[in-house]
Amino acid sequence: MKADSLMCATPDTHAMVEKARVTCRFKAGQVIFYSGNDSLGIFTIQTGLVKLEVTSATGAAHTLRLVGPGGTLGYRSLFAGEPYHASAVAVEDCELCFIPKADVMNIFKTHPDLAMKLLSHISKDLRMAEEKWMGQMDKDASERIAEALLFLQEHFSHQNWTRREIAQWAGTTPETVIRTLANFEKEGIIDQSNGRGIRILSREKLRDKAELN
Repeated sequence: MKADSLMCATPDTHAMVEKARVTCRFKAGQVIFYSGNDSLGIFTIQTGLVKLEVTSATGAAHTLRLVGPGGTLGYRSLFAGEPYHASAVAVEDCELCFIPKADVMNIFKTHPDLAMKLLSHISKDLRMAEEKWMGQMDKDASERIAEALLFLQEHFSHQNWTRREIAQWAGTTPETVIRTLANFEKEGIIDQSNGRGIRILSREKLRDKAELN
């Protein structure tokens, strides 16, 4: 368990987590939990990357959030007493720590100071979700794709993102992503010659495309 994770704020809680936790491993593409399922506990990511995604009424998948090592999954549904709103899918091979609901509740009951840490965690997640929604609301597809490239490269540069994954993050279709990337390449903004990888040649021009300047 990473020392900077939500559940390991103090040595006491770390010891309780170590006693209760179960290690789970998922291959890239495997579903960790499905939207609509009841929350049975909290997952903390040790290694790898996980995406939270929802499916629209038309069947299109949209990525809400990407969570890396030290991040926590499932806490909102657990404490709200609601089913999972989104599905969690491993983007790459992952190792997660699962803490059952009863143990989570016991930890928070005996260490109420963790409530403030949880509140801070939830508030940051809400701010990021609001910023993403507001940022996409008034932008066309090419602007959203440019912004997605910048965000994904800045925060998850080790990952080669598929065109479908970029589309899910940008709220558009893979076909639109392919066409837009081809245009960006013609303009000398990116390079796609290395297979699935996308290399940004001009961050400034890409920021212009994303209307961030």
